[in-house]
Amino acid sequence: MPSPDEPREGGEPDADHGVRVEPTEPVTAVTVVEPVDADQPAQPDEPVDPAAAVEVIEPPIPDRVRRPADAIRLAVVTLFLVLGFVLADLAVGTRGAVEQDLAEATGGLPRILLTLLAWLSGLGAVLLPIAVGADLLVRRRPLQLVQALGAAVVGGILVIICVALVTTGHGGFLTDVLSRPTSTGQSPPLDIVVVSMIALLTVADIAGRKWISPIATTVVAATVLTTFLSGLVTLTALICSLLLGWLVGLAFRVGFGAVSTRPPGVDVARVLLDTGVPLERLRLVDANAAGDRRYAGTTESGSVDVHVIDRDTFGLASGRRLLRAVRLRSGFSRPPAVTLRAELEHRTLMGLLLADAGVHAPRPVAVSEVGPFAAVIAYVEPQGVTLAELDDLDDEQLAQVWRLVQTLHRRRIAHRGLSRRAVLIDAEGRVGLRTLGAGDLAADDITLRIDLAQLLTSVAIVVGPQRAVSSAVNALGKEAVVRAVPVLQSVALTPDTRSALKERKGLLGELRDELMTLRPSTEEVAPVELRRVTLRSVVTLIGGVVAGYLVLTQLAQVDLGEVIRTAQWEWVIVLVVFAAATFAGASIALAGAVQIHLRFIRTYMTQLAVAFSGLVAPAAVGNIALNTRYLQTSGLPPAVAGASVGVAQVAQFCSYFVLLVVAGVLAGTGPAVSFSPSPVLVAGILAVVIVAIGLLAVPKVRGVITDRVMPQVRSAVPQVLAIFQHPKKLAQLLGGALLLDVSFVASLVCATRAFGSDAPIPAVAVVYFAGAIIGSAVPTPGGLGGIEAAMSAGLIAIGVPGGTAVSAVLLYRLATYWLPIPFGWFSLNRLQKIGAI
Repeated sequence: MPSPDEPREGGEPDADHGVRVEPTEPVTAVTVVEPVDADQPAQPDEPVDPAAAVEVIEPPIPDRVRRPADAIRLAVVTLFLVLGFVLADLAVGTRGAVEQDLAEATGGLPRILLTLLAWLSGLGAVLLPIAVGADLLVRRRPLQLVQALGAAVVGGILVIICVALVTTGHGGFLTDVLSRPTSTGQSPPLDIVVVSMIALLTVADIAGRKWISPIATTVVAATVLTTFLSGLVTLTALICSLLLGWLVGLAFRVGFGAVSTRPPGVDVARVLLDTGVPLERLRLVDANAAGDRRYAGTTESGSVDVHVIDRDTFGLASGRRLLRAVRLRSGFSRPPAVTLRAELEHRTLMGLLLADAGVHAPRPVAVSEVGPFAAVIAYVEPQGVTLAELDDLDDEQLAQVWRLVQTLHRRRIAHRGLSRRAVLIDAEGRVGLRTLGAGDLAADDITLRIDLAQLLTSVAIVVGPQRAVSSAVNALGKEAVVRAVPVLQSVALTPDTRSALKERKGLLGELRDELMTLRPSTEEVAPVELRRVTLRSVVTLIGGVVAGYLVLTQLAQVDLGEVIRTAQWEWVIVLVVFAAATFAGASIALAGAVQIHLRFIRTYMTQLAVAFSGLVAPAAVGNIALNTRYLQTSGLPPAVAGASVGVAQVAQFCSYFVLLVVAGVLAGTGPAVSFSPSPVLVAGILAVVIVAIGLLAVPKVRGVITDRVMPQVRSAVPQVLAIFQHPKKLAQLLGGALLLDVSFVASLVCATRAFGSDAPIPAVAVVYFAGAIIGSAVPTPGGLGGIEAAMSAGLIAIGVPGGTAVSAVLLYRLATYWLPIPFGWFSLNRLQKIGAI
């Protein structure tokens, strides 16, 4: 029969102490230290270990572990080594100048100091490996010594191979980057002493050793400095030698593992007893998501939850948090703690603040270091059932849930993990927190809103979206609840909540729709972008690099001074006038797409703001978003505003197509070219039609169209069709669209005339339309790079000289794209200030 203090199997809570035991692996060993017999007191010369009275149950701690932090360091060092090679190859001239400046600066050191450094380097290179080996043997780590020597040998072999490649003329890239010509051939590409020494020290893991660590640092610094001053190797070779030695050492540590620094449970029990926790029993439970080792502790008065943070597992949580911090913005992910002590202090402060706020949450009762590489924190855990274990909540419980988040937010405390498993209800009906979470103190507004969005979703899973929103509004108020709408996104939710939503498909959309009913119908809620790195940003970055390369290549062909001297400024002035007319055309077309009256100045400023937004968004996206917002603030419902912008876009497309056909015919391309599509195009259109028909056969797709798309279309179409019943509005719509495209064509014509070209106007028009098509397909702001390359090639194809073509296109883009940007910035700020956007 199990003792009353022993938790029941299967993770059930103990009747007396409530310890939840959920081991993730079978316990393979039990360490039980019997209490000292009271009838046989210890001898005076044998002090009694207080931990001897504690029953410790845990599996054997492995002798060697693979630390996640080592894998992260290995990846970072590899990246730095590659970047170092690339930068050194790109800056050959600068590299030599830097080496010369450093040599002159350090060469002025006193001769006696240089002599001491030389002696220290020479003796250190011989004696330091011996000292490290002796230290490892004293600490009874012969295997680690063998691995350290093996890493040094491997590093030396790599250097020998690299030197052989360079001296035989087969070094290629390495010869250009790492060495320089000398009177006897080439300088060594790497330093074998530096590489081997760094590899040995890395595997020996001397960090934290009181006397070896500073001595080793001094010897390495002296070796690097004297080697550089001797001129035997280049500065780049020295830096790469340091990185390569570190890389080899880390590879050995990741491959073979490092000596474990995890403290055993007996040491943890001893520390807890010293801090005043009357521990009787300590049992290892599992390793939680933070990378800690978690123990269930038993005392006379109840249970404690013990978390041990050690160097072996600390990097696991820090690595995950670092990836989240890189991928997501600060509101969702707190940056990782740099040191173990910083993590310990943050958790303790979080627990104490929650206790001070009166929140029923884990309360720290003991915090201490366990040796030089670990720390322990013990909590008194609240008992109860989590929301994940409940099928429903009554009104009072719901009110307490929202009062909990209200208390946290009033203290500016963010939990960052309000899932169903994080919120609990105890036997007395009090609502509290099961975990402290990866919380934040003095949290910003976006973080608190994400907290509210997480809790709204968690509660909606239990009681449904409608009841969750209504109870939150009753407790917090409508204004406080609707602040969560922009961050109500899947990426802002915890993994546990996202997993639950997979079983409740559509719930997140229902919750968002329920929250949207709380906002005025004229307001559009734009989601907050929580990701730092998205597919769009990656594509934009790659496209920007390619575009920059194309633009710089074109600029290299142009003498800007000659361009300014030879340009005919009367044509430049006309070009600027037509560039301004493009915004007038867009304004007139938008005014013709709505039944209400729009102020021309404000509409014109909105189109300028669209030009500025093109810097950070594709032209079509910025156009639609800003114009829709402008129409909403002018008094149109969201559905009608969106449909009206769509009508303006359709009118511009029709104008574009008509002018393209006319220009193609007049330029001599002939109607046959425009109206005889290739078999590939026909096959592509048929494929799209077949796929569309197939999707319509899917019931869920038809349901989405029937329930969400068709109601908006029915409400918007009558008002949009009313435009066609007013000839004045129709004339505005089509006339503005024609003015927009004609002005762009005229701008390009003026740019070519400014440099003396007399290319036919229809041919230049065809070039403009082709460039616009390519620009809309290039994923860069304003089609940067793609438009310039396409238009330049098009002008050259119709007979414009290469230099003139590039100059004309650059002048055209300066007037139609770059010049409006500062005016667009001013317009956007002004429209926001007066509430027009």
